[in-house]
Amino acid sequence: MQTGHHRQGRYKLLRNCRVNGLSSKKDRLGGLTPAVAVHDYCRTQDIPCWVGGMLESAVGQGPSLALATLDNIAYPADIFPSNRLYAQDLSAPDIALAAPGRMQAPNRPGHGFAPIPERLERHTLKHARIESRAI
Repeated sequence: MQTGHHRQGRYKLLRNCRVNGLSSKKDRLGGLTPAVAVHDYCRTQDIPCWVGGMLESAVGQGPSLALATLDNIAYPADIFPSNRLYAQDLSAPDIALAAPGRMQAPNRPGHGFAPIPERLERHTLKHARIESRAI
């Protein structure tokens, strides 16, 4: 079962269905805080989770890798080494396998990955500036 956007609907669905596992996608849930809340709720209901990802750079997959370290993540996550998706990732450090089928989450503040401005600039096609106006 994949999770969706609406908090009440998602918990009602989990309460009323027989669920063997849940793919928690932080982007579909509204970010890390709701993803952790769904993980915690599933733990109380004995519903194992796994982390679903998208084809993202390391900076996008970093939060998913952090989620994958939680105690109720019972299945392999959809997180891929940077070199499987990109000739050169736009962020650093690269996500890499620590051993066959294993990744090591960074041990630093935040999710541990940062964009590399020079690489982003090299691949930027267009710039736009949006300024706010006082109301």
